[in-house]
Amino acid sequence: MITIITTTGLCNMRCGYCGGSFDPKLVPDREVYSIEDLVEFIAERDSDVAFYGGEPLLNPRLVMEVMDSLARRDWGGRFIIQTNGTLIENLPKRYWLSFDSVLLSVDGRPWVNDRQRGEGSYEEVVRAARILRESGFSNDLIARMTVWEGTDIYEDVTHLLGLGLFDHVHWQLNVIWSERWDLDGWARASYLPGIRKLSNLWIKEMRRGRILGIAPFLGIMRAALFDDLPSPPCGAGSESFTVLPNGRIVACPIAVDSDWAQVGNLGDEELNEVRIGEPCLSCEYFKYCRGRCLYAYVERLWEEEGFRSVCNVTKGMIGIIVSLESEIRELVKDGILSFKELYYPRYNNTVEVIP
Repeated sequence: MITIITTTGLCNMRCGYCGGSFDPKLVPDREVYSIEDLVEFIAERDSDVAFYGGEPLLNPRLVMEVMDSLARRDWGGRFIIQTNGTLIENLPKRYWLSFDSVLLSVDGRPWVNDRQRGEGSYEEVVRAARILRESGFSNDLIARMTVWEGTDIYEDVTHLLGLGLFDHVHWQLNVIWSERWDLDGWARASYLPGIRKLSNLWIKEMRRGRILGIAPFLGIMRAALFDDLPSPPCGAGSESFTVLPNGRIVACPIAVDSDWAQVGNLGDEELNEVRIGEPCLSCEYFKYCRGRCLYAYVERLWEEEGFRSVCNVTKGMIGIIVSLESEIRELVKDGILSFKELYYPRYNNTVEVIP
């Protein structure tokens, strides 16, 4: 299990995808519960911990207090954080070195990133990545992209991998809160051809014994080889729960205003579960996508037609990656790769797997 702690609903940026901070009536600026109660909740479940926001480092005190409290206990979990990287100095070095995974929000090449995240934000997040590496952080550093119409998936993913800073690159499609846009046309003209080009590079490097850290590709191949992805792949509603600053516990960290997502409150012994259902369970692609996204599955903000559109794009990507399975198995058989190297994510590090 993983407990996602939303440290604050505030964000110091106003990206084009989400608009910035949460409504403080839904997600307060600071926690109003007892930190001891939160730590007890985590320790009792032997849960991993991820810090989230808003921007989690706008409330670094909570991050440090939770990490210190768990360190004093017989707790063997992992620490993870998702951050925009602009406030890296808010957390002392020793805390950074205690994270198993750090996810930094960056969308690719400078002009692609800054168009949605604000001028200069690319330089800030790359600076943060360099500081982490220079400080001795050697665990999983992940570039977490949001992909939109201006993205060239091949160019932007390879740009981030080419920086030599990130172990993995993950992305999510801008199909949650945005107004409906021509996803189908863009996918045909740009995204899926780019996915195919990226997959060709991926398998080419594998033939040389090198596995590029392209998180969605690895997650799909994990499903193909090991058939053990949770549903949904992020675990929302069954293996992953989010504690909001007001003590509410929700199935998904972005579902802060949805009644269906309320699964309990801090102090409850048992939590409700929320599960993916039909039509996903009967779909031939379910083995690989596992329902993709719980929030999108329930909310259908682009209505049924839009929901199906995203499914079709997902199926297109899955088909491209799964076509490589037999060759990858041969590379393992020949000793060029190992199954252990291909198993990613090794634990729930808040990489949602399926864009």
